[in-house]
Parts: sequence; C-alpha cells; structure tokens
Amino acid sequence: MTTWKDKLRLKDGESLELERRYMEGFMQETDVEVYRIVSYTGEVTGRVKYTDHTAVRGFRRTIRVVQTDANGDTVVDEPLSE
Repeated sequence: MTTWKDKLRLKDGESLELERRYMEGFMQETDVEVYRIVSYTGEVTGRVKYTDHTAVRGFRRTIRVVQTDANGDTVVDEPLSE
C-alpha cells in the first residue's frame, strides 16, 4: 500500500523530523502535521505539510501532502483522497 511518505522526493541521507502537529477548522476537522526535511549533516533542506481533512457534511476525507525546498518552492503537491 502506498503511503503519503512514498510521494515525497527525498535525497539520500535526508529524513523527516516532526516540527509540529495541530488541528484547524471551526470543528477541528483538519489534522495538520508539519515536518522538517533534514540532511545527514543536520541542515534543513525543506519542509513537508501533511493535511487530513474530514468534511463535516458527507464525511468525505481528503489527504494532501505538500513538499517545499529550502527556498520555499513547491517540489510535490499531491492530493490523496480516499
């Protein structure tokens, strides 16, 4: 099974470190996780924002992963709806 982490474009030696986790929306219907992409030397080379939203009406679930590089340019922007 493919996970959202399989969609990322990480270079050899890079790993993810959880920066923060929070919920947003008027009913806290969106879970958000923000990760730093860290090289083997400890340098932050980018960020990943993972969102998991459950619609209040219809309970439709939408997952999205956005990866940016150190300059803030988008590398990956993938919707992963279930």
